Amino acid sequence: MTTFAIPDNFAFSGDWWVPHDAQTQAVREPVSVAGVLTWKAQRATLELHGALTPLRGVIFAGDEQLYGAIHGTTTQSQLITVLNAQRFGSPMSFGRAGVRETEKVGSSWVVIGAHVTSESQFTEIEARVPGLALWLGRTGGEQTVQLKTADSPPAVMYAFRGLPEDTFEVVSLPGVIGFGIGRDYSGNIDSDVSIRTSGYLRIRPAEPKSLKWLSDQLNRTTTLLALISGSPMAPDRISVKVSPDDQDCEVLVALREAKYCACKNAREFFMVRPDMQVDLGVVLSKWFDLYDSLAMSCQLALSVLYSENLWLHVEFLSLMQALEGLHRATMPGAYQSKENYEPTRKLLADTIPPSIDKDHRDALKSKIKYGYEFSLNKRLALLASRLNQPIREHLLGNQGSVPRSWIDTRNYYTHWDETERNLVLDGIGMHRAGVRMKLLLRALYLDVMGIPPSSVLRSLGNQHCDESAYLIQLNNMEHRKKNPGSSAGALMRIDVKDNSTEP
Repeated sequence: MTTFAIPDNFAFSGDWWVPHDAQTQAVREPVSVAGVLTWKAQRATLELHGALTPLRGVIFAGDEQLYGAIHGTTTQSQLITVLNAQRFGSPMSFGRAGVRETEKVGSSWVVIGAHVTSESQFTEIEARVPGLALWLGRTGGEQTVQLKTADSPPAVMYAFRGLPEDTFEVVSLPGVIGFGIGRDYSGNIDSDVSIRTSGYLRIRPAEPKSLKWLSDQLNRTTTLLALISGSPMAPDRISVKVSPDDQDCEVLVALREAKYCACKNAREFFMVRPDMQVDLGVVLSKWFDLYDSLAMSCQLALSVLYSENLWLHVEFLSLMQALEGLHRATMPGAYQSKENYEPTRKLLADTIPPSIDKDHRDALKSKIKYGYEFSLNKRLALLASRLNQPIREHLLGNQGSVPRSWIDTRNYYTHWDETERNLVLDGIGMHRAGVRMKLLLRALYLDVMGIPPSSVLRSLGNQHCDESAYLIQLNNMEHRKKNPGSSAGALMRIDVKDNSTEP
């Protein structure tokens, strides 16, 4: 059976048409047009040999043609649907054969296996996630080595047990989220056998939902996994069941976070499921309860955590913004209510001298308007206070308090006040602060999820995780600066004994 992985490239040749319920004026029979659909770099492009919607009348450059759904049957006898498509090319040719029109449309959604519409409902979505089997800690594989004896040669035996799916009811979904183990077998038992173990997650809503709704819930779940594991957890294959007959289909979709887990060993994760010390179902329920308030802040956090080759200053400012966003989403941020502050705001605004010009006056009023809100320094201090002292000291150094240099650096690169230039971190300082801020963000989100401090502290001491190992190195460097004679954290000691004798 052919499978369709999102990172791969595909081409489907066939006939394509717009179904009645997706047309703006469904008064004629659908026109079938030959063409080729390609999926490449997470984008679908349908190049047609004719036009689904011929150009007529007065044509403007900015005219937009949208298709809720385009149906196709391929030369391989496949049913395919392109959803939410938009035309971006419709050239005409004039010649001895007359006028010919072609059309090109693009989309981020392709359903393989059925003809559906933008209104179709689905009973479940299943996603294969690279690295998930390792993170779950239950691959079901066993290796047995049988040593050579006088009566039998040596042997190596492998067994792969089928494992039941772990399911958790999430009331605020509402529905069920399941985690399971799947396997792909290939090769020949007489020569070469390959077995690929993978983890999948399945979401079954209490009642059928749209494809977009299911995709949003999948994104919520993989965001949670990425924040806990310390690794991108994007799915590389997605399938759905179409209501009401539970017809199986595969989906190609442009993912917001297209990076995939590269861990080959469970120790490489920041934290795996067995080390959470709290039931995964409890964490899932709490996450879905809180997600709407955390959506913007956690997507910003993931964006900067897994972006590569960001300009150092951009990364630093983005991390500060992600921390501020988390505080705004989870903690009070005002000295007093906006209503109680209003008399003070009005009094301060009224004291602005009449001689101040309008632009300057408006700028001052804008600053006064938000005078009841906490400063960034206070927000970060309150965020850090959510964590216990051992975790704060490990993450922040500096006796567990947020370094003032972080605030000064952020203020300088936001307002460019040259009088503060000597207070900012240099390049190495910003890089090292970024390492601490990334782990601070992760620890804070784990705290929001209800994961115990002991689990977080244990993960911060994981020398196999690159992030944690780097933080350990930074803390050891700072300790040696403060205590030059200390050997704490040393890997080894090498002494050379002089065996020479005096003549």
